[in-house]
Amino acid sequence: MDLSIAMNQTLILFIIIGMGYISGKKGILTEDVQKSLSTILLNIGLPCLALSSANFQYSIEVLPNIIKIASITVISYIVVIGSSMLLAKSLKLKNGAYNAFISLIVFGNVGFMGYPVAFAFFKEIGVFYASVANLIFTLLLWTYGLLLYDTQKKIDVKKLFNIGTLSSVVTILLFLFQIKLPYVIQTALDLTGKMTVPISCILIGAMIAGVHINKLFKDSRVFIISFVKLLVIPIATAFILKFLNMNDMVISICVLMAAMPSAATNAIFAKQYNSEPEFASIGVFMTTLFSIMTLPIIVYILINFVLQNG
Repeated sequence: MDLSIAMNQTLILFIIIGMGYISGKKGILTEDVQKSLSTILLNIGLPCLALSSANFQYSIEVLPNIIKIASITVISYIVVIGSSMLLAKSLKLKNGAYNAFISLIVFGNVGFMGYPVAFAFFKEIGVFYASVANLIFTLLLWTYGLLLYDTQKKIDVKKLFNIGTLSSVVTILLFLFQIKLPYVIQTALDLTGKMTVPISCILIGAMIAGVHINKLFKDSRVFIISFVKLLVIPIATAFILKFLNMNDMVISICVLMAAMPSAATNAIFAKQYNSEPEFASIGVFMTTLFSIMTLPIIVYILINFVLQNG
């Protein structure tokens, strides 16, 4: 990962986010428009981007990388869940606040924001590897994540079979069996998937524009979440993987996914189960806002102090 290229890609993403922010402030992107674009992105754009990423030639290091990324992702979730529980208890958080606090740290935006970031830095192969992390994220979200909020402690198995999970599974299968889609289908997926990066960044900017700044800076818990989620976890991940002598691609994907802000699903679950929905919503907004500043820091640390070929 070349420093100048990486910083340029980061800057491009943030310029598009700025366009979204201005559009939100000017009323061009209303809440209804944002909802419609989000639906298109989640149900069409992201799946197409994932599926189109499987169209690359098999190489000997890809399968080991898949196994490593999947294993690291699972272990990371276990460690982060345990650590966030201890942190929440040390802050004496109770009930809904306790659940939302843990969820905001554990569940990052690996799809909506992770895919575009992976594509910006590594193109199709980056999205392919990100889809491995996203598959584990989705399975954990609809099991542990749901149990965290649902007082009845019931898992809806049907929720596991959503467009995100299915597209991730199909993407991995397409690669493993080296199935090449017909040109017209592959081209359609490529064109549709590439809209994901600009639209997701525009929506993030519009979302930030809709937040009342004064209200955001009153809750110290949000700053703790942001610091842990956006800096402590990805930096610790980077140096641990370096110590374990993982290759640059594995380190980069795992660290970038770890550096993503809290997923919007946290706020949705909190609202659905009346578990501190305002706190969860502010947490999602603030981590997204702060990620604009922290992501370049993580990329800089990766290139200058972690990656072998930085």
